[in-house]
Amino acid sequence: MNLQNKFILWFFLCFGTSTICNGQNSSFELWPETDIWYRLNSSWRVSTFIPITKYNENDSRDLNIYLHLDYGWGDGKYAIIRRLMDQETAQKMNVWMVRAGVMKGWSIGENRGDYTEEMVFSELHKRIPLPGNILLSHRLRVDTRWLGQENDFSYRFRYRVMLEKEYKSGKSSIVPYVNLEPYWDSRYSKIVKTRLIGGVTTTWRDRYAIEGNLTYQYDETYSTENLYAVNVIFHIFLEKNLFSSNSVNAP
Repeated sequence: MNLQNKFILWFFLCFGTSTICNGQNSSFELWPETDIWYRLNSSWRVSTFIPITKYNENDSRDLNIYLHLDYGWGDGKYAIIRRLMDQETAQKMNVWMVRAGVMKGWSIGENRGDYTEEMVFSELHKRIPLPGNILLSHRLRVDTRWLGQENDFSYRFRYRVMLEKEYKSGKSSIVPYVNLEPYWDSRYSKIVKTRLIGGVTTTWRDRYAIEGNLTYQYDETYSTENLYAVNVIFHIFLEKNLFSSNSVNAP
C-alpha cells in the first residue's frame, strides 16, 4: 500500500469514528482549509490560512482569514532535515521561530453577522530533535481579540506541545503528528478549552500537500462541551528563486 492510499484509509477511519461520536450527542464539525506559504529566504516566510468551520448541527458556517509573517533562526545540536513537501530539495529546520499575524472572522450564509472577530496574535516556537528522527515542538501563543458587533476585548494564552516524524518513499513524504493545546481565556480567568489533535500530512504533487486530522476539543463555553472535527487542509508552497544548494534552512 503506497503512502497516498494509507492516508486515504486513515482519513476515512477518522471520519467514521467522528460520525459515531456525533450520534452519541456530541458536536461534530468539518473544517476545510487552504494554506498558502511563500518563502522569501532562509529565515523569512509569509503565509495565509483560510479555514471554514462547518457546524453539522445547524448547518452554519464561519470563515476566517489569517495573515502571518514568520522568522526562523538557530541550528540545533542534532539537525532535522525535512523535505517539507514543498520541493525535492531538503531543508534544515530552524530551531527557533517567531510568528506575528492578524485574523478576521465572520459567519457566512444565512447566519451572516451572528459571529464576528478580529484578532492580533504572536507565537514563539521551539523545536527539539529527538532520537529516531522524531521532532518535539513547543509553541506559546498570545491572542488579543475583539469579538462581536460591540468589539468586546479579551485575550488568550495558548500552549501547544507536538510530536511528529517524517517518512519518505521515493518523491513522497508523509508526516504523522499528534499535539495537545490548552487555552487560557481572560473572560473566565482559567483554562476553558483543550484540544487534542492527531493527523497526517502527505505529498500530493510538487509544491502541494494535503493534510488531514481528527480533533477532539473540550470547551466549557461551547454549547456541546465535547466537540469532534475532521480538518482537511490543502497546502500550496511558493518561494523566491534564491536557493541553489541541496540543503537550506527553513523557518
